[in-house]
Amino acid sequence: MIKYFLFRALRAVDRLIPRRAAYLIGSVLAGLFYFLPSRSKSCFRRNLERVLTFRGEDAGSRTGKKKVNRLIRLNFRNFAYYLIDFFRFANLPSGSIPSLIEIAGRDHVDRALERGRGLIGVTAHVGNWELGGIVFSRLGYPINAIALSHENTKLNRLFVRQRGLGGVKVIPVGRAAARSLRALRRNEVVVLLSDRDVTEKGVVTEFFGRPSAIPRGPAVLAVRSGAEILFGYFVRHSFHRYRVVFRPPLEWDRSLPEEEQVERIIGLLVREMEECILRHLDQWYMFYPLWE
Repeated sequence: MIKYFLFRALRAVDRLIPRRAAYLIGSVLAGLFYFLPSRSKSCFRRNLERVLTFRGEDAGSRTGKKKVNRLIRLNFRNFAYYLIDFFRFANLPSGSIPSLIEIAGRDHVDRALERGRGLIGVTAHVGNWELGGIVFSRLGYPINAIALSHENTKLNRLFVRQRGLGGVKVIPVGRAAARSLRALRRNEVVVLLSDRDVTEKGVVTEFFGRPSAIPRGPAVLAVRSGAEILFGYFVRHSFHRYRVVFRPPLEWDRSLPEEEQVERIIGLLVREMEECILRHLDQWYMFYPLWE
């Protein structure tokens, strides 16, 4: 319940003060949170150390620990900016998008939808995926976001309402399969996060060099619907601007048995996610354990 009132207060204050002032307050609060012990910080630290080790860096050395601490502080600050912009830009006018956001690869989206079978957009917990869905909707695409419901009912309604203001339709994880297939048949876009499995039905595969459960839902949807599937991300490019990147649709042998196709797609997605996360560690908001 405390978290719900904090988010309500953030949304109210964010609408009343200039963006730069909101960033300043968010930066101060993030700095304070960094010095407090929390499960989120310890989980992110372990995840970050795993990724840096995969990249060949010694995260346990004195220099490595300094880098980890610096990345955690930057990450917490950027996460504060993420929340501020999500609440501030729910009513983002489409005309203001060019001044705030640089778009790359939009032609991949348009060509995929021309086939009439919908599009599956996959991303990771990188950048501002919530704002990315809103921008996607403001560009004229029918967006359905598969989202894990918050345990707190009021907090969940707050986020669903905020996404709805941005034109994003929410599909709860527990009812995702049937509703997603119907959306794809209407030639709509279904977007979801794929660097953490929350269903306990994921495929265990190597993620940054160690076994981790990766959601199988996006791959199964692609195989059963015939829709194109692509990876994209929405990251902070500078202090006041974002960059959205749509990668080319994945290519695999569709003549293979279904389970083999699912494994191929997951392998391709893992490579895309690894490359993206490695480039944006200060915007990878993975505050849950991935390799335990």
